[in-house]
Amino acid sequence: MVDSTVLLVVRILAAFGALALICSPSILLRQIHKQKHVGVASVIPLVMLVINSHVWMMYGYMGENYFPIFSCYVFGDLAALAYVAVYWRCTTEKHYVARVLAVATTIVVILSIYAIVGGLGGSGQTRAEVGRTLGYIGDATAICLYAAPMEKLFQVLKYKSAVFINAHMVMASLTNNVMWFTYGVLTGNWIIIAPNILFVTLNSSTLVLCMVYNPKTHPLHESFFAASDDDNAPIQVSVELSPKAAASKVPSLPSPEYQAMQSPLEPLRLQLDRN
Repeated sequence: MVDSTVLLVVRILAAFGALALICSPSILLRQIHKQKHVGVASVIPLVMLVINSHVWMMYGYMGENYFPIFSCYVFGDLAALAYVAVYWRCTTEKHYVARVLAVATTIVVILSIYAIVGGLGGSGQTRAEVGRTLGYIGDATAICLYAAPMEKLFQVLKYKSAVFINAHMVMASLTNNVMWFTYGVLTGNWIIIAPNILFVTLNSSTLVLCMVYNPKTHPLHESFFAASDDDNAPIQVSVELSPKAAASKVPSLPSPEYQAMQSPLEPLRLQLDRN
């Protein structure tokens, strides 16, 4: 039997970890709101955060797990909707974003109807069975959410530099995964244990890449900047969010490597002319 105090501490730590990751896109969205354009940030991870938070909120409610799961993901649901609203306001590709939101809304509505009907006994399942089904769906959405920025690993392997990876966010994510894995073990909940085994493995592998291809010892090669149409340009304004497939319409910035500089002989020439 697990000591209640130990379980409570793990619950609190898991809640803090979940809230920290839910709040992490706020750094990106604050910059987007300030600059009035989305840069290369994609709407997909934000939409996946909405779906993921909504599913886990319903799972927590149906399983009567009000803390930490239900309470954390109610907040996550609201926060993710706010992120999407800011993105929608600043994006220039509203037709594309509208289609993505339409698909996400359809998924959320279908899952919500299932949860409501199932909770009322209309699906022929008990409340616990409905919650378990939502848990499996939650595992799938969580994997999709974590997979969104994983394409950066391929960039690291391609360019032999970990400049694409935010190591601090990876460490925060790994800590969160360990807390939820521990909570799952203490409660015997394989719906929580199984995905976090995968996430701990992925984040640990990412940290290994960060050490092997440390940006200080493996800077990004100049050929990366020479590709004018490279959709994965390292504009590091995102927080674990993947780049878009199509380039956004944003003002071009001058390259920091090719700035025009005044000749050091110019002041001397002007002085001689005056003499």
